[in-house]
Amino acid sequence: MKIIFVCTKSITFNTFLKSQADFFIKKGLEIGVACSDSENLNLKSNLSYKINFPSKILDFINLFKYLKIFIQVKTLVKENPSAIFYLHTPLASHLFRLFTFFDRLKIVYFVHGFRFTSKTNPIKGSFLQVIEKILSIKTNLFITINNEDYYYCRSNLTKKSSCYKINGVGLDLPRNHFKKKLRNKHQIKRILVIAAYKKEKGYFEVLRAAQILNKQKIKIDCYGYGDIRKYDLIKNQKKIKNISLKNFDKKLQNKIKEYDILLHLSYREGLPVSVMQSLSMGLPVICYKIRGNEDLIKNRYNGYFVGSYKDVTKIISYLNKNPLVYNRIRKNAFKSINKNFLKKEINLNIFNIFKYYFKYKK
Repeated sequence: MKIIFVCTKSITFNTFLKSQADFFIKKGLEIGVACSDSENLNLKSNLSYKINFPSKILDFINLFKYLKIFIQVKTLVKENPSAIFYLHTPLASHLFRLFTFFDRLKIVYFVHGFRFTSKTNPIKGSFLQVIEKILSIKTNLFITINNEDYYYCRSNLTKKSSCYKINGVGLDLPRNHFKKKLRNKHQIKRILVIAAYKKEKGYFEVLRAAQILNKQKIKIDCYGYGDIRKYDLIKNQKKIKNISLKNFDKKLQNKIKEYDILLHLSYREGLPVSVMQSLSMGLPVICYKIRGNEDLIKNRYNGYFVGSYKDVTKIISYLNKNPLVYNRIRKNAFKSINKNFLKKEINLNIFNIFKYYFKYKK
């Protein structure tokens, strides 16, 4: 059985999917990857394919760009007619299914998060739902990672498709992790933010919260990938000295335990890895009540839902005045993540889904 991962950029595969690919290879499957920058793939297999998915605003109105993508997709399909095409990221999944709509293929869509949510503008949301419903006709399997997407998929997409739910892409944790005991902390002094430098990740609100928290002498460290410049400009203009904007660190998981709380003001999520990682290290999470977060956070148990960045400072002040409450929530956070969130378990679940649905026999 050959599986070809399809995603917009290599960073998605390298960061979140390589573990799955390695697991599949060990199980005897042949693996390939198609993305726009295949030269950057961290892949054991030599089956890499380049598809120039749009990456700039001008690309989206360039008809020649779409023609090139169409030819590249058709070439990929022609070379691998019996492969399972394992789609990731909305843009890649939409274009691939659109350009192969009349081909007879095996297609699995791993939904990191539908582009629409229950909080999306009704007109925009309806338009995106119609597109997904049409494309679902050519989708054999949906693998979802949160309750909202799972129930939508089961209730609204074509009955020709099957739908499963798993706990995201998984975490790498040592074997003895769940036997550890947390030491008590007395105050929140260092706040962690892990998110791409995009508007929907809430960085404008993070900067506003930092301005207020500066008076409490609380430091905020942000880690992410993307264009930092516009947020750095605001930081300098407003003279916000207690926040640092850093590039994503591959060794960040080892540093999470040094922080006291995770601030996660994203507007849209699938099942956020940063939240799972932080909970597993005993960091309570302050976030908006949105899809994905609701699957992981119980208000006042292992974190807090907020309606505005202004609420963040109130919660921090309350927890600093009540260390017993803070440490109880820390322990609850640590207990929120169990072995079902480990990559090993999730990779095995996905393999079994493929094996069962496509009747794979080694």
